[in-house]
Amino acid sequence: MLVVFAASFFSNLSVAKASSLIVSPKVCVVSEQQEFCDLELKFKWQLSEPSDVCLYQQDTQLQCWQGVKKGQFSYKARVQVETIYSLINPLTGVSLASVQVEVQTAYAKKKHRLRSPWSFF
Repeated sequence: MLVVFAASFFSNLSVAKASSLIVSPKVCVVSEQQEFCDLELKFKWQLSEPSDVCLYQQDTQLQCWQGVKKGQFSYKARVQVETIYSLINPLTGVSLASVQVEVQTAYAKKKHRLRSPWSFF
């Protein structure tokens, strides 16, 4: 029984290593007037063998597919902070692949002085 468990465990690891998830665009640039981006995210993924998978945004399930080896998905997202998207096997809960959408600012943040201009210390 231990041999079967070990073989199952290592086969799941090989699936995770052979899986890929790509998102485009990978970066959201926010401006001073707007603190978020509205993006049309395009996901593409490929697995080493057909599997049931669900795409998650952080902890929120977006879409699921059954018995797929590869696929693509478009999703309109409002991004304010760095967000992780993951492909997860719904039967085992194993994360097969993940990708991150980064947030960058297009403006310089104002610097606040720690001391008064007239202070000597």
